[in-house]
Amino acid sequence: MKFFRTLFVSILCLQCSQLIWKKANLALEVSPGSDPKDSLVLTVEYEEKDSWNPLNGTTDKRNYRSVIRLHSSTDTKTKAKKEWVLPSWALGDGIFYHSGADTLFVLYGKDDEYGTLQQTLSIYPSGGGAFSYPAKPENRIIFQMAPSPKGTEVALITANRDSENEYSEFELNLIQLPSKNVQTYPLSFWTALPMYGMRWAEDGSSLFIRTPDEVLKLGTNGLTPTKSFPDCYSVSTNYGKWAYETAEVEPGGNIQIGKKLPTPKMISNLDQVRLCR
Repeated sequence: MKFFRTLFVSILCLQCSQLIWKKANLALEVSPGSDPKDSLVLTVEYEEKDSWNPLNGTTDKRNYRSVIRLHSSTDTKTKAKKEWVLPSWALGDGIFYHSGADTLFVLYGKDDEYGTLQQTLSIYPSGGGAFSYPAKPENRIIFQMAPSPKGTEVALITANRDSENEYSEFELNLIQLPSKNVQTYPLSFWTALPMYGMRWAEDGSSLFIRTPDEVLKLGTNGLTPTKSFPDCYSVSTNYGKWAYETAEVEPGGNIQIGKKLPTPKMISNLDQVRLCR
């Protein structure tokens, strides 16, 4: 009888634990700014509980919240300067801070489905006047976002998605700051593979778009094919998480930034395109 009573209590406790939502957070992520003395530290918080379905192999999660802190580092210490709180999840490779323009660029989620393409771009310029893109339509998704090395523009690869998760109307959107003007350039096709993507020139004077069969260049003459282009696109601009070999918070709280990745070589053969890392 004692055995069955213990078994009943154990089962009851297990069921109770499945009903309780507990606070949790993901590991900290670091995104170096355009000046490496400035770094963004991302904390993604959420609630979780054990799943009712044992086949899930994980927990149910909800109520994501992202806290982004801007830190300034010296040789001896790291100090927090600003903080932004977003009502959903964000990814470490989707947050950028330009030190000269004092502007935050961040992609954050629209729902509790962590890591999906359901994202919105929010821009926090110096002096206020934050805004988001796209506000409408809701079926417009963002494949990739890349702020310019100058911090005065941000490029987006976007598309429409239908109810069957088919994509169409691929576009390059270029947002100008501070005017908020948006220039739109249609793309015949897009694929979100590491060998494809977009890459700003180091001086921010032009933007290269790698499509399946050619590379396009956005410059003073608009978006046109080019015969000279960077040899990698998996790092879209010269700051942010993937622009450095490592970027992490040390146990004592200081931020350690590794070696910066070299500027890509200019080539003319698509077969020579490689991964940046």
